[in-house]
Amino acid sequence: MRVQEVDGGTAHDVPAEAHDDTLDGPAEPRSARPGRRGRWVDVAIGLVLLVLVAVGVLRWYDSTAYLVVVLQTAGPFVVIGLGLVAVTTLVLRRWWMLLPVVGALVVAAIVAAPAFRSTSSPDVDRDLTVMSANVWVGSANAEQLMNAVRFHSVDVLVLTEATPAFLRRLDDEGAGDYFSQREGVARSRTHTGTMLLSRFPLSVRDLGTDPAVEGTQSVQPEVDVTTPNGTVMLKVAHPAAPLRGDTVEWRAGLRALQSWKERLDGDELVIMAGDFNAGFGHPGFRDLAEGLADAQRSDGQGWVRTWPFAGNRLPAFVQLDHLLSRGLTLVAAGQVALNRADHAAVWASYGLPAR
Repeated sequence: MRVQEVDGGTAHDVPAEAHDDTLDGPAEPRSARPGRRGRWVDVAIGLVLLVLVAVGVLRWYDSTAYLVVVLQTAGPFVVIGLGLVAVTTLVLRRWWMLLPVVGALVVAAIVAAPAFRSTSSPDVDRDLTVMSANVWVGSANAEQLMNAVRFHSVDVLVLTEATPAFLRRLDDEGAGDYFSQREGVARSRTHTGTMLLSRFPLSVRDLGTDPAVEGTQSVQPEVDVTTPNGTVMLKVAHPAAPLRGDTVEWRAGLRALQSWKERLDGDELVIMAGDFNAGFGHPGFRDLAEGLADAQRSDGQGWVRTWPFAGNRLPAFVQLDHLLSRGLTLVAAGQVALNRADHAAVWASYGLPAR
């Protein structure tokens, strides 16, 4: 497009671009615009990196602040987020930002790596198989649970949030015939009941009903399981959930379990089983698990998710249910999701040391 200007009565054709320049001032150099956009991209990448690193660092901050406790479960998302930021940085060729992004990703990968390294021994004979299931105040599907028990040849079944009504439904599905032993306390309309069902003889050391000792309102029995190849001491864990306003009680429950572990005889074969309401992102749980082997982690299963299932719109994203052991050889481990239960059951098979 061209416009005409009149100069001394003579019309001249003038390019429209030139005409616009006289009105708007000198045009901005084109090279300045990409540079400005690049700086904003760097700022955006830096902000995302800082947020992810800040959330990741919370892993080492032992706190009962509700937001901190929740964010400590986000470790896998930090690793995924850092990976996406690294890819984005490469695609956009923001080379100077690549070093801090890759550095943070390497640290996160090192922290996550042990969960993917298997130390289980599939060829060892199975002497004892334990399953732990939070049955959500007795609402879980009893038929599915007994099917899983039979499929995995479970010897000891730990039931947290057990109710008398649930035990009756479980017996209707054959639990009374399958298990010859049971100990614990089932309670109606509360999450505090706990029962142990076993094919091997059980000897109760402590029913774990004193909240002042256990650090929780839930029953946490301590029993000896006598297998054909030796005796294993089993402790049930079910500290309070870290709900808003209950995080101090939650931390006290983990601390009480830690104290119990420190009183153990060093030569005893031990399994701690149950809904710990905590995972490896929480310093209190890592202190408790130190010196013990988490079955799913030892099996190299990586990002294990046992909560939440039924009753929550969120997909399962964190492992709260654990089987911790000492002195035993892990053969295999896994999880089983149940209808009408907000936790997946966890199971593990162990070999006992030769006598």
